[in-house]
Amino acid sequence: MKRNHIHGVPIIFSLTGTRLVVAAFGSLCGLTGIIAGFFEILQGNSIPESIVISTIGPEYTMYEDFTYHAITIIPNFLVTGVLAIITSSLVILWSMKYIQRKNGALILLALSVAQMLVGGGWVIDLGVITSILATRIGKPLNWWRRNLPFNVRIWLVRFFPFSLISYVLISLSMLVLTIISVNSEALIKLLEPLAVVMFLPILLLIFGGLAYDIQNNPVR
Repeated sequence: MKRNHIHGVPIIFSLTGTRLVVAAFGSLCGLTGIIAGFFEILQGNSIPESIVISTIGPEYTMYEDFTYHAITIIPNFLVTGVLAIITSSLVILWSMKYIQRKNGALILLALSVAQMLVGGGWVIDLGVITSILATRIGKPLNWWRRNLPFNVRIWLVRFFPFSLISYVLISLSMLVLTIISVNSEALIKLLEPLAVVMFLPILLLIFGGLAYDIQNNPVR
């Protein structure tokens, strides 16, 4: 008989744990790039002074010269912004719908690098982590099964939904603040503690997704 729960956690998705985490991480990377592209488009048909750019234009006043940096190989803010939005949208689409295909992880990595090179923000670190995690989708995870203690796996699986909810809420909060805080010192100051707090659900999701898949596919 097909199980409907894994140690108290309902199986409500056909997705594996790792695939769900990859979709969540990829979506954050892509949305970050889309926001960066939007601000770059607002700077119009102008030429960056170097490949390192500020995604926020001079019409905004930022706290103590705070800004969001990116790099671009395109010598035009308008084109950079358009390409950032396109590549970032592809990152979201690929991580959510096509990541399970052959060479899916490698293609996601290529898209993440492309996003970085056309002004899509500096999220390549999470992009690399997401691509590495994507290589574990559908795999037996024998090394993790041997080295991740059973009791730890159980707790990781139980905390998995809460980790995902926390990740989504913090992500959305940071994305909204990125848009509305460009002229607000008080709101900008909220981004740093949120970025620190964000580290915990990211870590729990990485290991929780692996633990979920191990428990969902026991050795026969």
